[in-house]
Amino acid sequence: MKFIDSTHDLEKYLCIKIKEHNLIKSISTDTRSIVKKSMFIALKGKNFNGNDYVEEALKKGAVIALTDDKRFLNSKNKKIIYVKNTILALGKISRNIIKEFNGKVIAVTGSNGKTTTTNIIASTLKESSSTIGNFNNEIGMPLSLINASFKSKQLVLEIGASKFKDIDYLSKILNPHIGIITNIGNSHLEQLKNIQGVLKVKSEIIKNIRSDGFLIVPNEKIQHLNYWRKIRTDIRILTFGINKEADFYATNIETKKNGTDFYIASKFLDKSILIKSSLEGIHNIKNLLIGCITNFCLQNKLDDFIESINSNDFEAIRQIKLKWHKGSTLIDDTYNANPDSTKESIDLLSNYKKQTTLVLGDMLELGKYKNKLHREVGEYANAKGIDFLLGYGDLTKHTISSFGNNGFHFENEDDLKNYLKENITSKDVILIKGSRGMRMERFINV
Repeated sequence: MKFIDSTHDLEKYLCIKIKEHNLIKSISTDTRSIVKKSMFIALKGKNFNGNDYVEEALKKGAVIALTDDKRFLNSKNKKIIYVKNTILALGKISRNIIKEFNGKVIAVTGSNGKTTTTNIIASTLKESSSTIGNFNNEIGMPLSLINASFKSKQLVLEIGASKFKDIDYLSKILNPHIGIITNIGNSHLEQLKNIQGVLKVKSEIIKNIRSDGFLIVPNEKIQHLNYWRKIRTDIRILTFGINKEADFYATNIETKKNGTDFYIASKFLDKSILIKSSLEGIHNIKNLLIGCITNFCLQNKLDDFIESINSNDFEAIRQIKLKWHKGSTLIDDTYNANPDSTKESIDLLSNYKKQTTLVLGDMLELGKYKNKLHREVGEYANAKGIDFLLGYGDLTKHTISSFGNNGFHFENEDDLKNYLKENITSKDVILIKGSRGMRMERFINV
């Protein structure tokens, strides 16, 4: 059973009176996905207004509709519930769910790796509920929470930010026992301006962690650590990394054909523990370290953590490896991209002994640094020994230019697809990546 399974639950968490009661089997913000006994939440955006579809939702079988349009203020339809702001109503529902929840709340933020880390943690915790897909904003996070099982012992929720105060708003709702910052990197720079802006917004989570709770952070930059340590003295800070200065660190890393073996060592552990994971790349080692620390904070048996990691193939993780065109190997990393996650993907690709090709689409939302950061990625790929770089989008012209020989830019979608068809062989490993807005998944089906 979910936290909201009926209009009685909605009445309780939203603190309103509902005159007609029904079971709620699903919750939707899109009338295209409405089924019988749904709850419809009308949301407004720049290019749409869900309030225009309230009647349609009810005709399709919704048993209740939440709207903030004043045309419904005095509606006699008992299935229509008017609130001043549907997004704030979602926040209120979420806050009241958390107040009643007796288990542990874990909130994950950072520039990269949020979804992977959330999946890792949830997969290693028994009786947990977690974020749906990448629902991590002021709409998605509450929807994930509302759809969670009320029998859960842990809630593992991803929270994202595109501007200042986003993390503060979401983490204030969750009031987590454990707050996690996966990393600080170049993301959403149009709004956040620079790396200091990213640090500031991701660190908003810290003041909303419960007293005597935990903060899990990377130990890569001492100035970041010093900044975090000054914010709170009533919570415990634990660090992760590849170097021995971290509280939990990876050692004896061995890259294999279908994964990575390494040991987790810590001054808090009696002995190092061996991890045999299907995940590849240093960035995923760090994500696994976060999972280990989270289990340590919850005082769970680390043997259970080890078993769950070693037996999990993590099919839902975004970097999907599969056999591709003419017997080549494809790493599908098309979900999203920023300069730091792209460099991590380049690191992963560079580990392969075969001929390597990076197919890169523009990295968006980088503000005034966009040209510079695209050039840096080209230089990085060249330094890491990537054999070919194929660029798509105006900004990747800078990447191709700095990459040098064997860098090719494509203005036309069909031209890039044809190049891949004609030039890829069984000897190649190809990684495709780009910002969500570039829809780089279109190049998988060449």
